[in-house]
Amino acid sequence: MNPAEISTTARGLPRSYLAVLAGRTVSELGSEVTVLALPLTAITLLEAGPAQTGLLLACGRAPNLMIGLFAGVLVDRLPHRCILLTANLMMAVTLATIPILASLGQLGMFLLYMATTLVGTAAVIADLAYLACVPTVVDRGRLVRAQSSWQLSRSGVVAVGPFLAGWLVSAFSAPFAILADSASFVLATALLLLVPMRAAEPPPAGSGSVLGQITEGLTTVFGNPILRAVTLATGSFIFCYNAYSAVFLLYLTKHLALDGWTTGVVLSIGALGGVVGALTASWAGRTIGLGPVLMVALALSAAGMTLTALLTQPRWAAIVCVALSQFVLWFGQEIYNVHQVLVRYALAPDRVQGRVNASIRSVVWGLAPLGALLGGVVGAGPGLRTTLLASSVLGAVSVLWIWRSPLRHKHSLHL
Repeated sequence: MNPAEISTTARGLPRSYLAVLAGRTVSELGSEVTVLALPLTAITLLEAGPAQTGLLLACGRAPNLMIGLFAGVLVDRLPHRCILLTANLMMAVTLATIPILASLGQLGMFLLYMATTLVGTAAVIADLAYLACVPTVVDRGRLVRAQSSWQLSRSGVVAVGPFLAGWLVSAFSAPFAILADSASFVLATALLLLVPMRAAEPPPAGSGSVLGQITEGLTTVFGNPILRAVTLATGSFIFCYNAYSAVFLLYLTKHLALDGWTTGVVLSIGALGGVVGALTASWAGRTIGLGPVLMVALALSAAGMTLTALLTQPRWAAIVCVALSQFVLWFGQEIYNVHQVLVRYALAPDRVQGRVNASIRSVVWGLAPLGALLGGVVGAGPGLRTTLLASSVLGAVSVLWIWRSPLRHKHSLHL
């Protein structure tokens, strides 16, 4: 980081980072609308069942497995700003087609699967670019603060997003609510254009083939016992969480008979746990140490998932239980996310951050569509409540990866 950039950070985080954070926050707020509106479009407009909603979720996650490793090489080779502008515009245009096709009566599940896959592809590349650019615009002494603000922003979006989504779905219908997400990516693009953001350093001459660079990223992750343990723990939990997510909204709408507005309110109240988790993550890490805080956070997240289907009657108690479940789930997840990303920054050189993040996300989010498909199949068979309970119990097992690694006894890692 050059002297001019350092002077701008004397009293806080760099302006370049704040520009990235603002753009990311805006786009994620819009995406929270789609998280609710997209499956509700399938359920209410196209009468999708558990298997179809599971496949829809899988389509959004599958690009992580299909292009994740190549995307990491792309992010380490090209300017981050160029990647983000292209990906944001691609997502804006693709999402806008959903309400247009719905208004023309031409929207079907196949088209919804295609749109979800395209948006997922652009999102994979954009997410990697966002993660890789953080250590290029923030010095290592401020990475903990930057990551906490990143997760706090994310938590605030998760808390506010369902309120906005529920209102938009109720006021304009599920397909037209997705227009808000399209507009958010346009605004995020404008923010990136207006505020300077330093590009990543170009790769050195003779840096090797694409396959060689992908191999370097994978070796960095799986050759390190701590990075390997965190990756496998995260992947195991996300597999179970996506099985849970495949039937979660169906459980609320079909089993508990909640409308779009009530669902949005319940999720927003629960998502406040994410805000609390992001605010307390640094304190929790300092108090009990890095390894223990990661294990406790995962265990809390699994416990939150379990609470979802704990009560079904009376109806008010079931709604309170769902809200509490989301509070605990996101409280644990935001604490976990703050610290697991910092592990990557501490153990991986800046020049391979794109490939390291791609390797981790290919494993983690590559397992996500498999979990979603399994959740949909189980939901269509043994039932929605059985799927929710089974996925939460299996999610708790992910703690064992960290328990059996050197990270279990680590209090901190030097950034």
